[in-house]
Amino acid sequence: MTITALGDVIRPGTKRGLDFVLLDELRKRTSVNLKDILKFALAEMLCNSLDKDSTEITIDVQNEGSFNHVSIQDDGSKKLSLDEIKLILDFENKASSKRGLLRVSRGYLGNALKCIFGYSYALTESKGLSPPPIIIASGSYEYRICLKPNRIREVIESKIETVERHDDGFTTFTVRFPKQDEDCDPSILEDLIFATSMVNPSRKISYNLFGNEHGTLGSAEGSQDIRQETSVLWYEEKQFLSLFEDFLRVKPETKLKEFIALFRGFTAKNIIWEILQNLNTGNHDCQANRCVQFFPTTFMKDLPASKVTQLFNIMKAKTKPIAKRSIASVLGCVGEKTFEKIRERNGWERLKYVSMAAVKVEPSSFYLQTPSNRVEFPYLIELAVFDRQKDDMEGLKVYQCVNFMASMEDIFSRIYNINYHLGRVGITKEMPVTIVAHLVCPVLKWLNYGKSGLDE
Repeated sequence: MTITALGDVIRPGTKRGLDFVLLDELRKRTSVNLKDILKFALAEMLCNSLDKDSTEITIDVQNEGSFNHVSIQDDGSKKLSLDEIKLILDFENKASSKRGLLRVSRGYLGNALKCIFGYSYALTESKGLSPPPIIIASGSYEYRICLKPNRIREVIESKIETVERHDDGFTTFTVRFPKQDEDCDPSILEDLIFATSMVNPSRKISYNLFGNEHGTLGSAEGSQDIRQETSVLWYEEKQFLSLFEDFLRVKPETKLKEFIALFRGFTAKNIIWEILQNLNTGNHDCQANRCVQFFPTTFMKDLPASKVTQLFNIMKAKTKPIAKRSIASVLGCVGEKTFEKIRERNGWERLKYVSMAAVKVEPSSFYLQTPSNRVEFPYLIELAVFDRQKDDMEGLKVYQCVNFMASMEDIFSRIYNINYHLGRVGITKEMPVTIVAHLVCPVLKWLNYGKSGLDE
């Protein structure tokens, strides 16, 4: 969410006026039922903490009078400044590159915090209550934020009160929501945290849910971030052009060598020179009676639009696809050894683990398409089946996870009917079995903003 590296750029969007403080628009945007607001907020705020280099995360969900509050604290090294807070609160733009840059990422579209803040305001207003402030504590400051929709101008303004504080090394987001007639079952929140911990075992996650459910999962030893790689093979031409435009809007002084080096296989200086030499070949654009030449230090803003497509095709011709045997190391995975430790920690009986790596080519009729429309990307599926013979309290538990984040939705339903196939092998709802299905993929197609289902 912050502009600290080339990968962290704003994804500009169109003007949306008051959409983020209108309940009907928020429902369309997120596909979230009111009773699931706490689950949605917890999942997305947890995603933000996990996407940092944090090793310890603390989750606190409590009742406060007419409100429920969700507070998530992490020890990530990046601290938020006032300018970055304002960027998050810019409701006219998306403060993230998660949509434009294709890579393994827990988040999606980069506007989850805006939706969470908007839900807090809209739900409170709908109940005739005074909207509570959103509190962000980071570094040496605490920011108390109040949304101020301007219904005349159709924009969302924000009042930010800045207070100095002792820097405790943590960043904390606290958001309050008015209680609903039917709030989310705390056990669902606990399952979400538990499943997320299983696919992020090197993060220490502590939680306290309404003072009744609490605990600590995982450990901070050997914490590893998701590999932030992207390949030009994963893009269609229009997606590459859109990404290039995003960089031009935000950082036009970015050098060509910096942009090219974002992509897998193009970090070496000699490779970047070869690409630009090919781009310069046959270049007849003239200025002052001489040909324009493009160098590694040339700014992206100085590359004509007509040359961007050529750059894409040159890079696509030079890049190499990822071999199936390398997919796990490139995309990342939890791995059988880690799942075995989870089994031992929980006192479960047995583990069966399967990992399947594959490559998908789109469109299926690519042989009829131009090379720039041929998209090839890797994906990995992990399946861990735990036998809980000593657990007579609960039956079958199925956790569906994507890119190191758990979902309590049936997100694979359009792709694979898990319950049907479990029934075929004799696993019923009464059996004490835990199943973790984990998909890792840099090119996801969600059915909606709420990530309640994956497209085929």
